Amino acid sequence: MNNLASISPALMERDLIDRALSELGQSLNVHGKVLATKNPGWDAAILLNIGGQKLKYECEVKRRIDRRSVLLDLKARGLSAPGGLLVTSLLSQELSASCRELGLQFIDTAGNAYLNNGAGVYVYISGRRTREPHLNSMEGASITPAALRVMFAFLAAPSMLNAPYRDIAPAVRVSTGAIGKVFDTLQARGFIATAPNGDRVITAPDLLLGEWATGYLSRLKPKLKTYRFSGPSVQEFSERWTPEFRESAWGGETGAAIHTRHLKPGTCTVYIDMDEPDTLRAMVRDFRLKADPTGPIEVMEAFWNMDCFTNAFPTVPLPLIYADLLGTHNSRNLTVAKQIASEVIEYVRH
Repeated sequence: MNNLASISPALMERDLIDRALSELGQSLNVHGKVLATKNPGWDAAILLNIGGQKLKYECEVKRRIDRRSVLLDLKARGLSAPGGLLVTSLLSQELSASCRELGLQFIDTAGNAYLNNGAGVYVYISGRRTREPHLNSMEGASITPAALRVMFAFLAAPSMLNAPYRDIAPAVRVSTGAIGKVFDTLQARGFIATAPNGDRVITAPDLLLGEWATGYLSRLKPKLKTYRFSGPSVQEFSERWTPEFRESAWGGETGAAIHTRHLKPGTCTVYIDMDEPDTLRAMVRDFRLKADPTGPIEVMEAFWNMDCFTNAFPTVPLPLIYADLLGTHNSRNLTVAKQIASEVIEYVRH
């Protein structure tokens, strides 16, 4: 596991708040201080002195926000109440405007802000750039298919974050030369940081998982060998077919059903090592499978070395099951996906 003890979430949150308050003070001559919060639902409390008015806020601290859906979730949780405040790193102009539209007050580490107490205090600053160059270049740090493979390793086995490049590369089938660029990208995007003891740590596991899942579905999965078949019923196939350790494993709805025990699969997803072609040939022969682009049995190329990340066998690692469920666009799978996401995030944090 990665060593989070040396750089706790509370310390990272406090550092982000302090930077945001400092930039707000320089951009608007607003003074603020951090208070002790008694509300376990939020991360911190702060007091702002604006034009002689003292405003107290309960804060949600997010190290990075790159999509409107995160703001909608915060609004649903009640952060748009008059005493709620979002504290985050550099927020884009588009998302700043979304905060104003949704009634989400915020401050960020570049000095941007939206504050509106409905009683004479109205502040809206947008478009300021942070003085930290690596954060300004976040949007230019692209998540490549190679980066997605490495991100998968970190989510499936967080100890890999501090493994030698020579161990990471074969585990997810990327070159050692690509790994350094991946680390630079993930750090620029705010997903990882370096602790005081020199260890790398995942700073935003929820965002890393979300980026991984959407990236896998849109950029990595389309490059993988994929086959769809019709044949026996999903129930019969899932009961009769047995994965081979280090050669194949269940993903998708079947993997989720095995893990959670409360999902009835409507489709089967199997990941196999395509370097072992006999596995697929035997499956097609034994179950008399027929190629069918809309068939319920999906066979996917395992993009990682199946000798690694075997803790979840007979299923693939949970981050991949999570992505598979999102890719079904089936509402009945989203509740299960949310449960699995919580498990992955908790696992990474500890």
